[in-house]
Amino acid sequence: MFDATVQQPFDATKERLVFCHHIIVWMFSFYLLADIVSGFFVIQLGVDLKVSLLYKMVLFVLLLLMLARYQFNAFLVILFTILLLFVSPVAELFRLPNIPHFVSDFGYIIKILMPLAVFFYFSAIYPVAPRFTKKWIVFGLWSNFSILIANLMLGAMGFGRSSYTLSNDETVGSNGYIYAANELGAILIVLFGFALHMFWNKYRRYYIAMSILSLLCGVLIATKTAMLSAFLLVFLIPLVNERNLFFRLTWLKIKLLLPALILLGAVIIFIVDLLQGLGLYDKMLWVLSQKGVIGVIWSGRDQFSLDLLTIYIDQSTLFQQVFGQGSGGVFEHIGKKYSAEVDIVDALVWFGFTGLLVCLSMSFYFIKSAAKLFLHSNSQFAPCVLLVNLLLLFLAQFSGHVWMSGTLGIGLGLLNALLLLENKPKERLNA
Repeated sequence: MFDATVQQPFDATKERLVFCHHIIVWMFSFYLLADIVSGFFVIQLGVDLKVSLLYKMVLFVLLLLMLARYQFNAFLVILFTILLLFVSPVAELFRLPNIPHFVSDFGYIIKILMPLAVFFYFSAIYPVAPRFTKKWIVFGLWSNFSILIANLMLGAMGFGRSSYTLSNDETVGSNGYIYAANELGAILIVLFGFALHMFWNKYRRYYIAMSILSLLCGVLIATKTAMLSAFLLVFLIPLVNERNLFFRLTWLKIKLLLPALILLGAVIIFIVDLLQGLGLYDKMLWVLSQKGVIGVIWSGRDQFSLDLLTIYIDQSTLFQQVFGQGSGGVFEHIGKKYSAEVDIVDALVWFGFTGLLVCLSMSFYFIKSAAKLFLHSNSQFAPCVLLVNLLLLFLAQFSGHVWMSGTLGIGLGLLNALLLLENKPKERLNA
């Protein structure tokens, strides 16, 4: 299937289907370019053309059409979930007509469901086209990894947007042309997690070089999540790849302990020197003394979360608690677009208990699927998929912008689709 070298009688319908499949996988493979183009227009020209959102909306519709063609049950699951999440935005639109907030919530719903749609798409075509599926999953991950590296190189050369702008107009870190720094940290986990996994298993002699690149990219982005994620990936990828030996004390664990401690100490010294150089060290100590470790780690997200939970508990109807009130409902209470930047809180308030259940169910579904294969000595990708999903679940509550990240969704779907490659179905030529 989908192989142009196989001579088959001409079938116009089949030709159109093959064309659609190739459009979809090419869109998967270069989706970060849409984020970069969108960011370029915002950063350089001050115009938000919604290039990334339109790109992903078209792709999402194509995925739904393919699911309706190949795996109707999966299509119904996605459709039912869309309708469930749409209850609160539609209700708020009739109660307080506000088109921008409705469009924003519509975008969030696509972002939430994109990883699942991508995974379902590949699970639908894998039984009939395993070679095609494996080729494009792996190519899509490597392609977007290369685009991410190119974007960060542009950032290192001074192009794009800084991660932080300080009061004295100094800047720290760079996103390149990918606008959202926290979303950049999330996609770093996915793509660098995949790259480190592949280097450890296939090109181990270059793993140290790949590790250095990962750490440098984390430092370049300069967010806490990016730096912490790069550090954890470098040292945890070899450990999870021990698979059935993971829960035993091995020489690999002993050998990794010392460099991990040395690097951790160097990172702490680097952060202290950086804060002192920027004049923020005393302010950080004040925040630590006033708000404690949680205040430093969450950077005010504890207060944001408290504000939204107060709305959810004290100022919401039962209907809003179950189905949410969208960003428009939150705007009504606070008077501005407001996010806790803690995904479990944002999902609960914007889409209610049902929305939170959807997000948690998807996370745990992929974690459970990878965990089933993790300890098998011959598992190819399960260790990487399990580690990345666990880190993202943690990151979603640490700095947010994971469950509702447009930059992350397709890449995470591609990574989770690697679990399909653990099975070896027989190739069939009929669609």
